[in-house]
Formats: sequence, C-alpha cells, structure tokens
Amino acid sequence: MGLISKNDIKSFFTITVPMLLIMLVIIEIALWKVAPVPDPFASYKNAQAINYQYIESQFPKKASYTFEIESDLPLMDSSVTFTTNNMGFRGDSLINPKPANEYRVFMVGGSTTENLFIDDALGFERQIQEKLQKEVPTKTIKVYNAGKSGDATPDHLAMLGQRLIHLQPDLIVLFPGINDLNRLAAGYDYLHYPVKNDAPQRSWVVDLKFFLSNFQVMRRLINVLNPEEENARKAIFLTTNYKDKVKEVQALPLESSLPPIDISIYERNIDSFIGICKIQGIDLLLLTQTYTWNSQAENNLSDWHWMVGIGNKRYPEDKLANQLSELNESIIQVSSKDSVELLDLEKLIPKTNAYFYDDCHFNKGGIELSTDLISEKIQLTYFNN
Repeated sequence: MGLISKNDIKSFFTITVPMLLIMLVIIEIALWKVAPVPDPFASYKNAQAINYQYIESQFPKKASYTFEIESDLPLMDSSVTFTTNNMGFRGDSLINPKPANEYRVFMVGGSTTENLFIDDALGFERQIQEKLQKEVPTKTIKVYNAGKSGDATPDHLAMLGQRLIHLQPDLIVLFPGINDLNRLAAGYDYLHYPVKNDAPQRSWVVDLKFFLSNFQVMRRLINVLNPEEENARKAIFLTTNYKDKVKEVQALPLESSLPPIDISIYERNIDSFIGICKIQGIDLLLLTQTYTWNSQAENNLSDWHWMVGIGNKRYPEDKLANQLSELNESIIQVSSKDSVELLDLEKLIPKTNAYFYDDCHFNKGGIELSTDLISEKIQLTYFNN
C-alpha cells in the first residue's frame, strides 16, 4: 500500500470534506421539510426558575434520566437509569383509587431517599417492595419513592398534604435531616419559599448533547439508540461531577464552628408531619439520618465529602456530625413522645465506603443493607400478627 501523498490530503480537505458537509446540509434540510422529529431535550433546555407556591419540588410524570457515574465512586454502577411513574414517583405505575388488597407505602425524604444515582432495579422502592412481597404473599405490596434532592421538612409536609394523602397510603417512611441541617446552617427562615430551578446540572457534555439535538439527524440517532424506551424523547443523559464538587468545596474558607441553629423548627415540622398522619389514619415509620462525617473507620470517605460546604463557607466534619446527631436525637425523642415507630438507621450502618459513596448517599452496599433493615422493621411492626 502506497503512502498518502500531500495531494491526497489536500483533496480530502478541499473536496471530500466540503462534499460531506454539503450532503449533510441537504439531508438536514430535507428531514426538516419532510418529517421533522421533536427535540428530545426541549423541556430541559427551556426549564426556567419557578417559584412553587405550595409544593416546592417534585418530579414530572414519566421522566427518564440516564446517568454516567464517575469510575472512582465506590460500589456504584458505571451507568444507571432513573425513571418516574404516571404520578411522578419512583416505582410501579400507580392505580387510583387504591385496589382493595393493596398495601401502599410511600417513602418521603431528600436525596438520601431519592437515590438519584442508583438504578431503578436497585432503588429503595424496588428492593423493599420485593422483600416485603416475598414475606407477605397475602397482600399486594406497592412501595413508591417520593424523595427529592434538596427537600427538607417544609417540602415533606407539602408532599404529604398536597400529593400523598389522597393516594391512600397505608404507611409512610420518613427519612429527614440533612437538608434541614443545611438550610438552618445557611440561615433559611422556613417562612418563605425559595425560588427553585428545575434545570438539570449542566456540564460541557450536556451542553454538547443539547447542541447536537438541534439537528434532525442527531434526533433520529437518539431515538435509534433508545428503541425500546417508552419515554425515549424525554430521556436525558447526565454525568456526575463529584470530583469537581469536592475541589470547589475544599477551596472555600474553613470556619471553626457552625452558626447557632434552632432545631425546634425542625422538631415542630416533624410533629406536624406526625399529626397529619395520625389524623388521616396513616402509619408512620421515622428513620434517623445517616452520614459519614468524622468517621474514624478504615475506608472512610473524607476525600469525597462535598456537603461540608454550605453557602460560601466550609465547616468542620466533627461539628457537622455533632449537629446532625442532635437532629437525630430530637427525632428519636419526638417519636417516643408521640408513640411513633422509629428505626435508628444511623446507628446500624457503618460509616465506610462499603455502604456510602460520599457524605451521606448510599452506594449499592448501603442500599442493600438499609432495605434489609427497613423491610424487616416494616414486616415485624405491621405484618407480624
């Protein structure tokens, strides 16, 4: 085979490349004229900051997200899918009104409940549902996940009152704490609804995909790559950026202590949540918030801690751990006072990378252990008759 000459290279760039570009332009124009395909990312490109008057945050119905996970995160899959059902929750399609033989469970909380980077097949709702169904074959067990990143007790109250009660839950599992700590430390007064932005986290990868999706050829390619995806045109592909988050947080000035925090606001919200459940005849299981701050165990996750940054400041892990322990202790006391079931999850799960991948979020090991503990508690408490 002869060597490529300078004339061949020149011909490639002066003739072949321009011809290919001209052909692509012609094809693109023809596709727009004959049978244009809708932009699969339109809803995400146009997402604007919205001030929700009642429910501050919730997932849209039948959404689909595909995440590419950083390889260094312990015990995490390289790619996961997160979807919502016909009501905007994780889990099976929801039938309303509730069938007579169905035992319906809703999980409420923030990102530690949501498990955004855990695949649908391994999520809280799926594993707990399967474990309970195996132990209680006489009932149709359905578990739905209403957790949402960033949600705190005001959001949990709104979710309960505005979105869950009319769906006739038999049991609600509430997993609160860490977002309340963040809000209270940041000086949030719990009286005003902040403006929230539902636009996904952006990176150059997402921006490139958004740009390419303006072309009909690329839109068809997206549909070809998702032939069995019922919601293919709503699917969005994102990449985690924990390394960047950690770097940004480590660059923040380190404070010696946390600002004064009034946890009575948190306790009142928990009391209100309990009161609504009791009035509606809904069983409630409270969970204490898990975390890995200030862990002295081997294989701890100090190199992956990014939630030590609140606002434009960084706080010591031991101070954050002590404050979150106070919130956990308060929920233990409230559960005792109000005679509500509680599972002290924080005391039962070791603070290592065998169960977490950052400050507080479960990896596959943590999901497996926590779902075992929660399922066992539910079975023994509500079905051991």
